[in-house]
Amino acid sequence: MSVSGGTRNWALVAAVCAAMAVAVPFLPPLPAIAGTVAGSVSVLAALLAAWRANGERRRRHALQLHSEELQLQCKQLRQAEVGHSKLEQQLLQAKQIAEAATLAKGEFLATMSHEIRTPLNGILPMLELVAQGPLEMEQRNMLSTATESSRQLFRIVDDILDYSKLEANRLELEVTTFNLRETLDGMLQLMQRTAEHKGLRISLHIDPSVRLSVRGDPVRLRQVLGNLLVNAIKFTERGSIQVRVKRLGETPAQHHLRFEVRDTGIGLDDSQGERVFESFTQADASTTRLYGGTGLGLAICKRIIELMRGTIGVQSHPGRGSTFWFEIPLLKVIGDLHRPEHLRNARQVLLVAPEPRLRQRLELVLPTWGYQPRVANNLQEALERLRNPALSGGWHAVIGDLVSLRHGAAALQRAINRMDTDMPRMLWLYGDASVPDLLRENATLLPRQLPDSELRNALTASIGPSPVHASSAAAEAAHAPTVIDTPGDTDLTGMSVLVVEDNPINLLVAQKLLEAIGCRTERAENGAIALEKMHKRRYDAVLMDCQMPVLDGYAATQRWRQYEADSGTPRLPIIAMTANAMAGDRQRCLDSGMDEYLSKPISRSQLQACLQAFKPAPPVSPTVATMSTPLDHARAASGAPAAPAAITAPTLERAVLDELVEIAGDDTHTIIKLFLDETPILLQQLQVAIANSDTRRLGEVAHSLKSSSANVGVLALSEAARQLEHAVRTGTLEQPASMVAQVIAEFSRARPVLLGYQADMRGEQLPQG
Repeated sequence: MSVSGGTRNWALVAAVCAAMAVAVPFLPPLPAIAGTVAGSVSVLAALLAAWRANGERRRRHALQLHSEELQLQCKQLRQAEVGHSKLEQQLLQAKQIAEAATLAKGEFLATMSHEIRTPLNGILPMLELVAQGPLEMEQRNMLSTATESSRQLFRIVDDILDYSKLEANRLELEVTTFNLRETLDGMLQLMQRTAEHKGLRISLHIDPSVRLSVRGDPVRLRQVLGNLLVNAIKFTERGSIQVRVKRLGETPAQHHLRFEVRDTGIGLDDSQGERVFESFTQADASTTRLYGGTGLGLAICKRIIELMRGTIGVQSHPGRGSTFWFEIPLLKVIGDLHRPEHLRNARQVLLVAPEPRLRQRLELVLPTWGYQPRVANNLQEALERLRNPALSGGWHAVIGDLVSLRHGAAALQRAINRMDTDMPRMLWLYGDASVPDLLRENATLLPRQLPDSELRNALTASIGPSPVHASSAAAEAAHAPTVIDTPGDTDLTGMSVLVVEDNPINLLVAQKLLEAIGCRTERAENGAIALEKMHKRRYDAVLMDCQMPVLDGYAATQRWRQYEADSGTPRLPIIAMTANAMAGDRQRCLDSGMDEYLSKPISRSQLQACLQAFKPAPPVSPTVATMSTPLDHARAASGAPAAPAAITAPTLERAVLDELVEIAGDDTHTIIKLFLDETPILLQQLQVAIANSDTRRLGEVAHSLKSSSANVGVLALSEAARQLEHAVRTGTLEQPASMVAQVIAEFSRARPVLLGYQADMRGEQLPQG
């Protein structure tokens, strides 16, 4: 045992003092007291040495205990480390198991989606084709029932898939520009027939302060509103359903809007309202049996609205109806509502509609389109307003309600027919009764419950030379059997399409749909056979299934795109046609080189709209001599040249420049001047590019010109440049000189109009001639 220095020193002092005490008697010169002192010091030093030794002993013992405690803690830490390591491994294994389960769930959903949609693709399109033929009323009713049942099954499948995507955080929102009124009109038009079967009225009210052109996800917005409207119709036996849109406020980048769906149905109590947005939940157990449904619709709505960074809720009272509402932000759009030139100044419309509800609806909707409604409470008041134009300053149109006016309608029609100048267009809203021939003359007939979009189209449509035929046709169409609508300008006759599909049912469906819209078809059972046929002849488009034996659609498309790149062959439009509907399926198709994506079951209208985008331009004979280039000769060697598509956009959309003035102020002059100075340089670069057969540079300059001209409202020039860019990008450029000449011509038209706008801003007057 070691002894500290202090203890040793005290022990040494004690020994010395003890020795001195013993030696004092033998030293006579020293007094006796010295021995006593030496002995006392010796005892004291010994005591101090003993005390110091005892203290050191206690400290050593304490250190030993602390050391043992530290060793125990180290042992416990090593054990905890081992336990944490095991727990970490278990967590990692659990995470891997969960990821594998999620992957398996996703694969299962994708497989089930494909397997369920595949038979639906053999049902819905075939039912649509059957509906085009002549059918007895009873047969048409049975067909309508089968179609509605198939669509209901399709909606249930979509609900389950959407819910699974939301649970896995795989649902993504798109951001695109759309018009609120057109979107809502389309949704209400889809729901109108179902509501009419129950005797319900559906109306749309958009606050005049709401900007109609916005950016967001119109598909998911329609999905939410569709769910709310379906529920409103389902749970309402009598009364009406209203859709309202209000403006709550705005930020520099967003509009804050509130959407409401009001019904007069069974309503909800407070406890039901709290849980109605939960998954697989409805108001009560009897609801599931009485009304049906999966209980997922409102849960999906809630998750989508939250994904949009909004809120959703319900206000309801049992027996008094419900108001489901949601508030969401939507992005602003520069130039978000470019109204046509003839709607910029509000025009007056005379309303002869004594029925209050109809009159209120028209008074709300007309101002949002740029019209100023004037109400005549009775026929006499309407006739006085028409006979004294000084009181009103002229009328754009007269809207009359045949149901309310009855016998007085003929007098109103005769008064309008006698007007020699500035005769307004006459719009009659009819009900169930037949319309007399007198009222068909110089008038347009519209059903009373028509969608707002059709009324707007009737107000803005140009008055043709024979309104009688137009109104008669409208009346006949209103009473004709319901068929699938197809755009009148979508003529795909003679378009050659290769259908690549291994399922014989889907193959037959696709061929029948294509033949119904005038296309010529060939078929291939897998990707390998498709490649062989694509090498042998040129098709206008290819409908490609994704999952096939031998060679699937993804690999076949990649091989064909590689062949095009190696050989310089123009790009062939390839459209994915698949039953896969999970998140990422569309992107996978586009990444493999496909141009578009159609999810089964495919409707005729979807297929027609998709093919229209890739329809080749019809060959024409050139009527004006244009400059000849090596590109023209190369294209002419392989087929007849195609003229540029007609430009329908206006030369100048002043609303774009008006908004630019609001944003940039006097700098707008500089922007317009810069555009007028730079555009001739770009046009010269286009001419150099076609002279050198430099298609890459041609596309780059066209892209630059497309965006710059759109920014200053020169939409016709922007459209011409867009067509040129699209032709270069898709490899369908057949007459570059003509397309560039069209671009140059549009700039020649736009230049004086832009100079005139500048002069108007300065208060100047351009010189004539």
